[in-house]
Amino acid sequence: MTKFILAITGNRAIAAHDRQVSLGLRRLVGSGLLVAVGYIDPGNWATDIAGGSTFGYHLMMVVFVAAFLALGFQVLVSRLALATGEDLATLTVRHLPRPLARLAWLAGEAAILATALAELIGGAIALRLLFNLPLLAGVGVTAAGTFAVLAVARGNADTHERIIAVLLAIVSVSFIFLLFKVKPDWSAVVEGTVSPVKALRDPTGFLIALGILGATLMPHNLYLHSGSLAHRARELPREARTLAMRIARNDTIFSLGIATLINAAIIIVAAASLSGGPMPVTSLDEAHAVIGKTLGVGAAVVFAVALYAAGQSSTITGVLAGRVLANGFRASKWSDRKRALFTRLVAGSIAIALLVLTGGQDPDNLLVLSQVVLSLALPFALVPLVWLAMRTDVMGIYKLRGTWAALAILATVGIVGLDGYLLVLQAV
Repeated sequence: MTKFILAITGNRAIAAHDRQVSLGLRRLVGSGLLVAVGYIDPGNWATDIAGGSTFGYHLMMVVFVAAFLALGFQVLVSRLALATGEDLATLTVRHLPRPLARLAWLAGEAAILATALAELIGGAIALRLLFNLPLLAGVGVTAAGTFAVLAVARGNADTHERIIAVLLAIVSVSFIFLLFKVKPDWSAVVEGTVSPVKALRDPTGFLIALGILGATLMPHNLYLHSGSLAHRARELPREARTLAMRIARNDTIFSLGIATLINAAIIIVAAASLSGGPMPVTSLDEAHAVIGKTLGVGAAVVFAVALYAAGQSSTITGVLAGRVLANGFRASKWSDRKRALFTRLVAGSIAIALLVLTGGQDPDNLLVLSQVVLSLALPFALVPLVWLAMRTDVMGIYKLRGTWAALAILATVGIVGLDGYLLVLQAV
């Protein structure tokens, strides 16, 4: 993948720098993968399956629009990190009033906790589907898997990226297989994609569309992406920053492109195999059962394996994002393992308490809860990002201006407004 990204960017430009700078530029490739897995976590699965099973292909356009908006902000945060050599959390502390910076930190920690909750529940559901393991035990096994990965990686960013690349490949291959099994009518896919109005006019369809938007752009991904690139940017001379931004942009486009196609594949599989029944499929358990009946036991197993891989990869990036958040906001000096242990203990305790209170029924509702928390936390990362990117004293010649600045403000206002509306709908 590194060669592919560099080929798009232009190897001649890289050849103009000395060997050390060239190696530094190559290390920028891979950070996009850390971000991409956040777009295929169990929360996304829940909204995509609900959309596909209920409205067929008519919400596919929402997936592409949400991905396009998320791509724009991820490219913007990479530009911020490479222009300054600092991550979003550090810049927020430095330039925002202390009370606002503290609110941003608390919102970021809440987002990471909500993500951990979603991944633990998603992993537990996957293990129940695969091995009939009780949900409570599945929460513990999923958490143990995270610590195993951290022990193998030992804080090495390149090792983390390779592990996540493998998990992302498992999810990708799984849905290629499921698409092959389901054999969708591609003319119907195209027709449904270009006609989203039918679904959006329905109150339920509009709510699912808002859920897709809310599950796509996650605040901890902004912190993680900026932290990953800022660390590597410090090794680059100023004259290499423009080229570095192009490499990071192409890496982000490539990685999020894969994640977007996976989300589209989830909707296609759901629409082709789960829709048309007397009742819409709204849970991962129901989706697994119907896929087993319509596509076979093998397809159902592949679905569950992909779900576990998606949840585990997102859990790992949540731990890494927590490190960036803690260091940037100067909250603690804990190691990745200590942070992972604390976060999983808190999230696991919440998950176990909620599962006990509900008798283990409808665990997908906990996934919805995690998305609501993420929506609530998003403005505290998004607004500072756009504000910082438009400041000359922060960005210098790379300041966001003109049409791009206007579009960033418009998109921010729109996303925050839609997320707020989603919260209101969830509350009533």
